[in-house]
Amino acid sequence: MRLVIALGCAALAAAQTPQFKSAGGKTYLSQADNADLKALQEKAAASPNDAAAQIALARGYDRLLQFDRSIPIYTKLIRESPGDVQAYRYRGHRYISTRKFPEAVADLVRAQKIAPGSFDVLYHLGLAQYLSGDFRGAADTYGRCLDWRPGANEGVMPKEWRGCAGLDDDSRIAISNWRYAALRRAGQEAEARKLLEAVHEKMQVKENIAYLNALLFYKGERGEEIFDAAKLQGASLMALGYPIANFALMSGNKAKACALFEKLMADPANWAAFGFIAAETDVARGVCR
Repeated sequence: MRLVIALGCAALAAAQTPQFKSAGGKTYLSQADNADLKALQEKAAASPNDAAAQIALARGYDRLLQFDRSIPIYTKLIRESPGDVQAYRYRGHRYISTRKFPEAVADLVRAQKIAPGSFDVLYHLGLAQYLSGDFRGAADTYGRCLDWRPGANEGVMPKEWRGCAGLDDDSRIAISNWRYAALRRAGQEAEARKLLEAVHEKMQVKENIAYLNALLFYKGERGEEIFDAAKLQGASLMALGYPIANFALMSGNKAKACALFEKLMADPANWAAFGFIAAETDVARGVCR
């Protein structure tokens, strides 16, 4: 039994492939293929001219962090249908994952021209700008979505995508979290404080509770003890850790910020999470020197 388990683990490891090498020399790996991916591959092979099947396959690769396989699919779809926003938006996201921030900005700017009112596009464009060090540009991008005018032309996007018109609380909190970070890094503290005025604990948030708690902490309505870094793990560490580290950095506590950056980067399984990427980028930019 032990031999079988060992062989199984070896096979799994062998199926993983390098995706990105950090500035610090760490190589990050994909996850192994699974049964769900096989089904998507079969469907895409049976319908090679069906863009929806190709997008579904590429997104299946994305879920397994196999960006070396998904990005070429998006590139092919862009060549074939340059007016379709989907491949630009998804490839831009995956350029963020693989730390190609200028390429991500370029793709998402193109996506914005097609679907200027897409939450999904503006959220990721703002992040790409933030990670590129364009904090003011990121804050402006997030602000356009938060302040979207009713009746403005949102452009052309899939029906299931979220628009900036009529944002629900989950979407509003997600954008507010990153806009606050961008405003603070851009030195726009008055605007950052004003942003918090619309945040309150009774907001209907299901997916982004960690971001809501971070914003309430900034507002002084949550105590720092609920963000005990020693107790944060996994998704909670990624979602809460970076906002807290960034707040500490902007408040002049570099030692605390950099210790949390290191904690965020300690688990390579989270290498594609936004909090991980942002921490890694800040460290590479030299904020801890």
